[in-house]
Amino acid sequence: MSARRDLAAALEEIAALRRALAEAGRAIADRDERLNILTRQHADASDRIVRQATELCDLRRQLTATQRQLDDATGMDSPAVEAGARWQERRADRPAVPQPITPANRPPLPRRTGQHTAYRLLAALRADTGQEVTP
Repeated sequence: MSARRDLAAALEEIAALRRALAEAGRAIADRDERLNILTRQHADASDRIVRQATELCDLRRQLTATQRQLDDATGMDSPAVEAGARWQERRADRPAVPQPITPANRPPLPRRTGQHTAYRLLAALRADTGQEVTP
């Protein structure tokens, strides 16, 4: 009888291991499916980024061409306008030497006190006043 019980226990253990193996296989398949979904989403996002970057470059080229056309239409690229672009450098009322900028007077920053110094100051305060000072 004990051989039959041992055989039944071994068969039950094998069945439990098969169930655990099947569950692990389902978990792996689920993880693989989620990984495939995430991979597709990543590829789609990468494609969108490349497409949007290409569109941005095209829009910048169009903007440059439109700006050039606007400058041509309004006469902003004429030599007279270019010559007047540096009028600040030729001003007659411009000071010869720029004045230095001096910072405002400020009180010095307080020194940082170390722990040992703070304890000495507290001890001196206790000795002077006779009061209990807690750190």
